[in-house]
Amino acid sequence: MLALGAVPGRCPGCLRVSMFRGFYELHETCRICGVRYEGSDGAWLGAIALGYAIGALFVVALGMAELVWGPIRALGLDPLWTIAIASLPVTALGYRPAKGLWFALLYLGGFVVPDGIAEGDPP
Repeated sequence: MLALGAVPGRCPGCLRVSMFRGFYELHETCRICGVRYEGSDGAWLGAIALGYAIGALFVVALGMAELVWGPIRALGLDPLWTIAIASLPVTALGYRPAKGLWFALLYLGGFVVPDGIAEGDPP
Protein backbone atom coordinates (compact mmCIF):
# COMPACT_ATOMS: atom_id res chain seq x y z
CA MET A 1 0.00 0.00 0.00
CA LEU A 2 2.85 2.37 0.85
CA ALA A 3 4.45 1.89 -2.58
CA LEU A 4 1.16 2.74 -4.31
CA GLY A 5 1.07 6.02 -2.41
CA ALA A 6 4.78 6.69 -2.80
CA VAL A 7 4.94 6.69 -6.59
CA PRO A 8 2.43 9.56 -7.00
CA GLY A 9 4.20 11.35 -4.12
CA ARG A 10 1.80 10.97 -1.22
CA CYS A 11 3.02 11.36 2.36
CA PRO A 12 4.46 8.03 3.56
CA GLY A 13 2.99 8.62 7.03
CA CYS A 14 -0.68 9.13 6.22
CA LEU A 15 -0.93 8.57 2.42
CA ARG A 16 -3.48 11.42 2.31
CA VAL A 17 -1.67 14.49 0.96
CA SER A 18 1.10 15.18 -1.52
CA MET A 19 4.67 15.60 -0.28
CA PHE A 20 5.36 18.01 -3.13
CA ARG A 21 4.70 21.74 -3.28
CA GLY A 22 6.14 21.99 -6.79
CA PHE A 23 7.16 19.47 -9.40
CA TYR A 24 10.33 18.50 -7.50
CA GLU A 25 10.27 20.59 -4.31
CA LEU A 26 8.99 19.00 -1.09
CA HIS A 27 6.97 20.56 1.69
CA GLU A 28 8.97 20.72 4.90
CA THR A 29 6.44 18.60 6.81
CA CYS A 30 3.10 16.88 6.18
CA ARG A 31 0.22 19.15 7.18
CA ILE A 32 -1.84 16.12 8.32
CA CYS A 33 0.52 13.84 10.27
CA GLY A 34 3.59 16.06 10.78
CA VAL A 35 6.15 13.81 9.07
CA ARG A 36 9.32 15.82 8.37
CA TYR A 37 10.42 14.86 4.87
CA GLU A 38 14.03 15.98 4.76
CA GLY A 39 15.23 15.54 8.31
CA SER A 40 18.91 15.23 7.40
CA ASP A 41 21.24 16.62 4.78
CA GLY A 42 21.59 14.37 1.79
CA ALA A 43 18.27 12.58 2.29
CA TRP A 44 17.52 13.20 -1.39
CA LEU A 45 20.66 11.47 -2.75
CA GLY A 46 18.96 8.08 -2.99
CA ALA A 47 16.13 9.68 -4.96
CA ILE A 48 18.64 11.00 -7.48
CA ALA A 49 20.14 7.51 -7.81
CA LEU A 50 16.67 6.02 -8.38
CA GLY A 51 15.84 8.72 -10.93
CA TYR A 52 19.02 8.04 -12.86
CA ALA A 53 18.30 4.30 -12.66
CA ILE A 54 14.93 4.90 -14.33
CA GLY A 55 16.70 6.79 -17.13
CA ALA A 56 19.34 4.06 -17.44
CA LEU A 57 16.70 1.32 -17.66
CA PHE A 58 14.98 3.29 -20.40
CA VAL A 59 18.26 3.58 -22.33
CA VAL A 60 18.96 -0.15 -21.99
CA ALA A 61 15.42 -1.09 -23.03
CA LEU A 62 15.43 1.25 -26.01
CA GLY A 63 18.92 0.12 -26.98
CA MET A 64 17.87 -3.53 -26.87
CA ALA A 65 14.77 -2.77 -28.93
CA GLU A 66 16.96 -1.01 -31.48
CA LEU A 67 19.35 -3.96 -31.65
CA VAL A 68 16.55 -6.50 -32.09
CA TRP A 69 14.03 -4.63 -34.27
CA GLY A 70 15.79 -1.46 -35.46
CA PRO A 71 12.83 0.96 -35.22
CA ILE A 72 14.94 4.10 -34.81
CA ARG A 73 17.19 3.42 -37.79
CA ALA A 74 14.08 2.49 -39.81
CA LEU A 75 12.84 6.05 -39.19
CA GLY A 76 16.09 7.39 -40.62
CA LEU A 77 17.38 8.65 -37.27
CA ASP A 78 20.75 8.06 -35.62
CA PRO A 79 20.05 5.57 -32.78
CA LEU A 80 22.80 6.86 -30.47
CA TRP A 81 21.65 10.49 -30.50
CA THR A 82 17.96 9.59 -30.48
CA ILE A 83 18.32 7.37 -27.41
CA ALA A 84 20.52 9.93 -25.64
CA ILE A 85 18.09 12.79 -26.27
CA ALA A 86 15.01 10.70 -25.42
CA SER A 87 16.56 9.60 -22.12
CA LEU A 88 16.76 13.18 -20.78
CA PRO A 89 13.02 13.82 -20.36
CA VAL A 90 12.48 10.24 -19.15
CA THR A 91 15.07 10.78 -16.42
CA ALA A 92 13.60 14.18 -15.50
CA LEU A 93 10.03 12.86 -15.38
CA GLY A 94 11.10 9.74 -13.49
CA TYR A 95 12.71 11.76 -10.71
CA ARG A 96 9.47 12.73 -8.97
CA PRO A 97 8.14 9.15 -8.56
CA ALA A 98 11.66 8.08 -7.60
CA LYS A 99 11.73 10.77 -4.91
CA GLY A 100 8.35 9.64 -3.57
CA LEU A 101 9.50 6.02 -3.48
CA TRP A 102 12.81 6.95 -1.84
CA PHE A 103 11.13 8.91 0.94
CA ALA A 104 8.71 6.03 1.52
CA LEU A 105 11.72 3.73 1.96
CA LEU A 106 13.30 6.24 4.36
CA TYR A 107 10.01 6.31 6.28
CA LEU A 108 9.95 2.52 6.55
CA GLY A 109 13.54 2.59 7.82
CA GLY A 110 12.70 5.18 10.48
CA PHE A 111 14.76 7.97 8.90
CA VAL A 112 11.75 10.15 7.99
CA VAL A 113 9.63 10.63 11.09
CA PRO A 114 6.99 12.97 12.50
CA ASP A 115 8.34 16.01 14.32
CA GLY A 116 9.12 15.20 17.93
CA ILE A 117 10.15 11.56 17.32
CA ALA A 118 13.83 10.66 17.30
CA GLU A 119 15.29 9.56 13.97
CA GLY A 120 15.71 5.77 13.85
CA ASP A 121 12.69 5.03 16.06
CA PRO A 122 10.06 2.91 14.31
CA PRO A 123 7.31 5.00 12.65
